Amino acid sequence: MPNPFSIFKDTKYSFEGKHNYEVVIVLLYRHWFVLFTRAIAFVLLALLPLVINIFAHSWFAAYNLTDLFRLLLIIYYLIWWYSFFYTVTMYLLDTWVITDHRVIDSEQHGFFNRTVAELNLKQIEDISTRVEGFFNTLLNFGDLEIQTAGTEPKFVFKEIPNPVGIKDLITQAHNRYMASHPHDIETHENN
Repeated sequence: MPNPFSIFKDTKYSFEGKHNYEVVIVLLYRHWFVLFTRAIAFVLLALLPLVINIFAHSWFAAYNLTDLFRLLLIIYYLIWWYSFFYTVTMYLLDTWVITDHRVIDSEQHGFFNRTVAELNLKQIEDISTRVEGFFNTLLNFGDLEIQTAGTEPKFVFKEIPNPVGIKDLITQAHNRYMASHPHDIETHENN
């Protein structure tokens, strides 16, 4: 039976299904600039009705549409708030965890739809990175793709910070894992 007070001792490196012998190397979110650009867009969208009101206030008053404008403004800001909350939530819930045994891709596809996939380090065949664009190059963020053995789809880490450094971390973890598990025997399972 799980301890109900475990939430007080868990850290950001704890997750469901983590083995007691497993060490988290890195926990990744999308780069902060991704959320920043979306936040700027939301600020501009929040100011849009105020600008419309400044230029069209006399027209609304002349045709007695002030109350209708206020109603539409309330509906607009409700939709704006929902969209803003959704964007921040998706940013925080899309995570990638790299441990000394596996890679975990946890992607949120809406409030009630989550996909979690994991890949053992021994299955890694190839890792590639892609940094495209001015801001991506300047701030050093981009995509990382892990090709697996077999017919499994690629693992794609989208818009992560320092993709080349993360690639090196995964490669080092893969090499350490292969050296410590020469015959693909997990020595920790009995502990």
